[in-house]
Amino acid sequence: MRILQVAAYYPPHVGGLERHVESLSRKLVEAGHQVTVYTANVPRLKPVEVADGVDIRRFNCLTSPLGNPVTPGLLSKLLGSDGFDVVHTHIHYHMCSNLTALSNVFKKQPLVLTVHGLMLGYHGWKRAFELVFNRTLGWWTLRSADRVIALTPTLADMVERLGARRERTVVIPGWIEPVSTGSRVDAAGFRTAFGLTGRKVVLFAGRLLPAKGLGDLIDAAEQSQAKPIVAIIGDEAPGYAGCKESLILQVKRLGLEQQVLFLGRFAREDLEAAYEAADLFVLPSLGEGLPVAVLEAMAHGKCVLATDVIGNRDVIRDGVNGALVKVRDPAGLARKIDVLLADDELRARLGAQARRDVEQNYNPSLVVDRILDVYREAQESKR
Repeated sequence: MRILQVAAYYPPHVGGLERHVESLSRKLVEAGHQVTVYTANVPRLKPVEVADGVDIRRFNCLTSPLGNPVTPGLLSKLLGSDGFDVVHTHIHYHMCSNLTALSNVFKKQPLVLTVHGLMLGYHGWKRAFELVFNRTLGWWTLRSADRVIALTPTLADMVERLGARRERTVVIPGWIEPVSTGSRVDAAGFRTAFGLTGRKVVLFAGRLLPAKGLGDLIDAAEQSQAKPIVAIIGDEAPGYAGCKESLILQVKRLGLEQQVLFLGRFAREDLEAAYEAADLFVLPSLGEGLPVAVLEAMAHGKCVLATDVIGNRDVIRDGVNGALVKVRDPAGLARKIDVLLADDELRARLGAQARRDVEQNYNPSLVVDRILDVYREAQESKR
């Protein structure tokens, strides 16, 4: 098959969406398919390149309101593109998906849309915009797809209420590459490099966004009796300038400069070492699609503590393969961190089950096979 993937961002831009689309594209190429990716040129790179057999076309980005890249050249390219057997776009509220659906009014190619998450945590005019979008362009984009893939059952229910056709909606999770028990990542080196030897380490990895709830984690660090080191890996997303600075000011105000560390972006190998070195992984987000960082931590056999919100609760079973805590409750988060850090045996048990669950439910080959089945269904729907 000739497959077109359309995504707002693609590596080296950092995020769960980017890793998902890159990994899917590579695996489709490995399976013998021809894959092209259309994406925003953020950060600026060559507009055309081939990486790992994937043909990548990057379009100039004028601006990124709310992290949503505006790429005018994408529409004309979509209208002029021929010969794709399937078009697969990602995230219905990104402009690239709206433009893909619009172009398909004329092209009438099999169209698959993956919903990675929903707009959450907005207030004021942003919330008003979200409500209007959901009832207009968002609804139309979801209705336009021949097949909608939701990463979790909760997301499937929600997108059906937002307009996706029930008979066209399927649940297919993302996947995580298995982590070898003999993995040679340098966990000790990570601890040594950042002066963490002998300290309890709580890890967060992801983009620094308001919806990630990092302010609550910082407040929890201040209230925690265990006083762990909180290592924050990641950087700001486009359209959210000032978020990191606000978090740094919060840390300074609370006098936590020696306890809360902003480590910036990590290369993949270094991130693997951080997962291995951590005592506990925490995701205090206000909402998620399918939390990739949680799955990565679970694949490393780590105990995960996450907020009890959509996305997180689809992955974490409280007291079985991790722990859940009430959202926007720094005091409760601090208490749960203390309980888990005080009980090595409990963390090991939860982490071991987490690893087994990832290996069983998020197997790469099985997930990609299911996506290919959806492509074929979308093709059949056009005949």
